[in-house]
Amino acid sequence: MANVLRTVYTNFSSGEINPLLATRTDASAYFNGAKTLRNWYLLDEGGLMRRPGTTYKATLPGDSRIIPFIFSNDELAVFALSNGRLDVFDSNGASVQANITSNCNWSTSELFELNYAQFGDTVFIVHRNNPIVKIVRASASSFSVSLFTFEEDETVTVSGANKTTQPFFKYANATVSVTLSAHATGASRTLTASADAFTSAYVGQYLLVNNKQVKVTGYTSATVVTVTVIEDVGSNGPHFIWAEQLISSVRGFPQAVTFHDNRLYFGGVRDKPASVIASRVGEYFNFDIGSAAADDAIDVTVAGDRVNEIRHLVSSRNLQVFTDGGEFFVPTSTDTSAVTPSNIIFMRQTPYGCNRAKPIIFDGATIYAQKNGQAIREYLYSDVETAYASVSISILASQLINNPVDMTMITGSSTKPEQFAFFTNTDGTLALFHSIRSEKIAGWTAWSTRSGDKFTSITAVNENLFCVVERSLEGSTVYTLEKFAESDELTLDSSGVTTLNQQGAPKVNGGSQSGSSLNVDGYTSAPNPNDIITIAGNSTEYTIQTVNATASGFTLVLNQNLAATPSDNAVITIVQGRLHNTPTHLTSTSVYAVDGTMALGTFTTSGSDTITLNEAHAAGVNIGFDYTPTLETMPIDKDISNGPLTGEIKRISRAVVDVSNTLNVALQAADKQAKSLIIRQVDFNVGQSVSAVSGKKEFFFLGYDRTPTVKITQTEPLPLTLLGMAVEVVY
Repeated sequence: MANVLRTVYTNFSSGEINPLLATRTDASAYFNGAKTLRNWYLLDEGGLMRRPGTTYKATLPGDSRIIPFIFSNDELAVFALSNGRLDVFDSNGASVQANITSNCNWSTSELFELNYAQFGDTVFIVHRNNPIVKIVRASASSFSVSLFTFEEDETVTVSGANKTTQPFFKYANATVSVTLSAHATGASRTLTASADAFTSAYVGQYLLVNNKQVKVTGYTSATVVTVTVIEDVGSNGPHFIWAEQLISSVRGFPQAVTFHDNRLYFGGVRDKPASVIASRVGEYFNFDIGSAAADDAIDVTVAGDRVNEIRHLVSSRNLQVFTDGGEFFVPTSTDTSAVTPSNIIFMRQTPYGCNRAKPIIFDGATIYAQKNGQAIREYLYSDVETAYASVSISILASQLINNPVDMTMITGSSTKPEQFAFFTNTDGTLALFHSIRSEKIAGWTAWSTRSGDKFTSITAVNENLFCVVERSLEGSTVYTLEKFAESDELTLDSSGVTTLNQQGAPKVNGGSQSGSSLNVDGYTSAPNPNDIITIAGNSTEYTIQTVNATASGFTLVLNQNLAATPSDNAVITIVQGRLHNTPTHLTSTSVYAVDGTMALGTFTTSGSDTITLNEAHAAGVNIGFDYTPTLETMPIDKDISNGPLTGEIKRISRAVVDVSNTLNVALQAADKQAKSLIIRQVDFNVGQSVSAVSGKKEFFFLGYDRTPTVKITQTEPLPLTLLGMAVEVVY
């Protein structure tokens, strides 16, 4: 007599887990996870929902990175950065300001190396090879880009050169000295170095000689420059105490930025990569070290057994410092204590290092990508140990992490309470992390779009989730800005809605018509049978039965007699038709069409931006690219009293899926043919919407295998929510 093994999947909260765990039936995640889990949302309750589709918003000028701008809950924006350009969109994806190029000094290759921080109406953007940039909001529809400049003391000025409040550092060897031709204030002084120290790029730069400022105005040689002495240096020299701008076109710029405790912080200057500098308290453009008073600017270096290149600064419970060689933080005596020049120290916590993707704060922890790009870690403070730990949160799903370049998060919306962290991989997939720390729930899944297309950037402004997608359209590679829907009712990517094609300007041709025949002209092409029309002055809807060409137009045979004699030249309006105009970005490509709860199939748009549907439909048919949610269980196995079932031939005799608000689901076992459950009845009338169903649905005799699995997919892009599943295996 055959034995029956019953396996119940009450939830999928562990998400996709590494196939290397295929024999770990003892692991708690084994039956709460899946071998494959693609294009799903992980629900807080433990179920799965087909991920929402995206709406096309704009075609971008090239490869782009998007970052958020949140001025208030009512005023949100998305910045799209491309090669030397900035475009601004609102929270719905509508263009606010286009093609800003002034001071946009980033190149395509630098986009995902940029770092940024926002304070109020200003966003600071940094890159180690480019001057610091400010994007400033003047109004909801007006933004400008300018270069960051350090505050100047206009009361101390000589020959147009003002004293600045920027930091300085002696990059030259300590044995190199400088001598002035005259130490008093004034222009056209000669400054001579005892060894090569200068290039022509120093013109316009400031130097600090004997703790007094001079400005380079001319270049003679590697040892001789002309300067304006802004402050009396005291003596001609030689001076061994001298320094140059810490941040400059000569020495590079910072690659990390944040606001913390009312200071603006920079870090990771190209030629001083382990340095952190901070503004005076409340004065974000003043970096004057002064006398090291509590509110003076700060200049400090992260010490260690190696040079730790600072890649990110994060303001959280403490100032967190992420480098290529480890993770640090700046402790304070109490949670409310401020960081000052006298108490700032960096405490090394963990040795993993991070990549260049900007970390995010998610579910109470700082989330970052490890330097090797193959793990995502959370940096979390323990009150018990009074220290930070860095734990891999992707260890059970490491196959989903591929050197992320971008990350963001959403913390729930009015319609969906779930919170997710999103990671844009270099392979064009999105990795999603779902976490409820209080319930000890954590799981991963992955999203992909049309085959051959890639997600390249992602950002969220509150609950509005945007992405940049590299797509092949009309034989070219283009980059599109798209917005994810908030529900699974949108089931296509890069979607748009159609409008009815009137096929010209049809009108009644000749009066005194009666019966079911109607003579018309003004059509540029033949109308379609089954189109539904109205005639001006007559609210009755008529369905075209047949179409016959005439010398002046067409004779339409309608489904009923005319309710009244139409006026000559009365305008004919198509209410429902087969020929539809499509969004221009979907020209000459294969698309899927969905009308409400009806999946209409695949169509190829023509060069005139039209598709011909099989039946008449109203305006607003949704078209776009299909994507398929896929779930495959881990091998259904179990240790029984007389030993494990591993390797035994088994037959899946029955599977029961529990669905909610679902219109289409398909199951298959191993590599056998899928059995589709299409939630439509045999007496379903074409053109009539159907209601989604909820409840348990059975599938029988799915196949034999030594390592049986159940795969759940769809045959049509329609809403699908999976709450759980039970499987019976005969062995």
